[in-house]
Amino acid sequence: MRCSLKVPSAAELKRLDERLPRVPLRPDGSPADGDTDPDVERGKYREPAQRDRDRLLYCSAFQRLGGVTQVTESESGHTFHTRLTHSLKVAQLARRITEKLLVDYGDGASRSAALVKQLDPDASEAAALAHDLGHPPFGHIAEEWLRDNTEASFEGNAQTFRVLTALAVRRIDVFGLSLTRRTLNGALKYPYARESENAKHPERHLKWGAYESDQPAFRWVRRDSPPYERSLTAEIMDWADDVTYAAHDLEDFYRAGLIPLHRLLDSKGKQTREIDRFKAGLEASGKQSDPTRIDALVDALSFISIDESYEGRDDQRASLRGSVSSLITQYLKAVSIEDGTSDGRADFVIEDEARRQVDVLKDLTWVYVVRRPSLAVMQAGRRRIIQSLHGWYLEAAKGGDERLFPPAYRSRLRDANNERAKSRLVNDLIAGLTEEAAHALYRRMSGVEPGSVIDATARVQ
Repeated sequence: MRCSLKVPSAAELKRLDERLPRVPLRPDGSPADGDTDPDVERGKYREPAQRDRDRLLYCSAFQRLGGVTQVTESESGHTFHTRLTHSLKVAQLARRITEKLLVDYGDGASRSAALVKQLDPDASEAAALAHDLGHPPFGHIAEEWLRDNTEASFEGNAQTFRVLTALAVRRIDVFGLSLTRRTLNGALKYPYARESENAKHPERHLKWGAYESDQPAFRWVRRDSPPYERSLTAEIMDWADDVTYAAHDLEDFYRAGLIPLHRLLDSKGKQTREIDRFKAGLEASGKQSDPTRIDALVDALSFISIDESYEGRDDQRASLRGSVSSLITQYLKAVSIEDGTSDGRADFVIEDEARRQVDVLKDLTWVYVVRRPSLAVMQAGRRRIIQSLHGWYLEAAKGGDERLFPPAYRSRLRDANNERAKSRLVNDLIAGLTEEAAHALYRRMSGVEPGSVIDATARVQ
């Protein structure tokens, strides 16, 4: 995989450390009253990207991710990754990839060296810490329902940008976390607004990076970036996200007995009948099961020394840990930078074989976990929770009892002067819930549980 990226000029490099202004922005993204940093003096002992990283670690929106699952909730005897533990591992890997590229290409006069000058390990770590902040409880089930059934619409990545630039609270006079352009651009996996469905780019109607209401901040962040082109930091974050997701889901669900790693290859590394079942699962999911994909799976499994079901013995734990570490190391090494074919451009490169292996490892989770009937039953219940909560809060927003809203949302409710603004407010509230809070609110508001006058559930934010 190869992505051609613009090499930043010296002036553009200086602007990477500019911090999102605390003053209102004009529609074009320029500050209305000057571009001032609210915390100049407090940055004496830290670089700008270090301050970004610290702000994210202490942000309540980041803490919330401990109550939001990646695929499914932990169960008795099995601890699965949450969005929080996932984000921490993505951040670690994004930092290491950045450090590798700075060592490999940081010196010299090539276009590759010029491209990596924009990198900062702390900014890569910060962007990765931030990348999942907007994901609602219950993952893609909630995201898809909010996207398809609400007037304001919804997208997890756009919600992340909204949290970073508008919703998170640090100071009363600051919008969001007031992060630098480098970090905010690095968190933009989809650097464009929502587009109408068209045959050429239908995915831009389903995935996008910023809502219409957040376009001034988006334009400020994207000042020096070509349309639709990710920053190098964002490319690194996205690869670290994919690698981490593939590796830790593989580990989680093998431990739980759901992914049969020990049955996919025999003792000589040859394909077994379980591979045929995996291929059938791919096809049932609408995915291709071509020989290239299966060969990539076999190559990836060659790094994994597993020949029996997981029982939790120390030797199994050590073997699994070493196998996953080897996989991640291979995929870190698969990243490079090459001079582009035109002036002012250089290429971010991921080895094709590594890309295929990560994709097919993610397919293991899809085939053996996501397609399970038991998960479908759970998802139906989660969808009902989101649908019901949204309906109750929207009814309250349109003239019902505003006491249903947490205190922080009531002043915003009074400023929401049209249907779309009220829908956005409700989406913000629901997307900021943990899964435990969503369950508790549903039980209280549906009358399943009586609750209490001193119950803190209503003050969820």
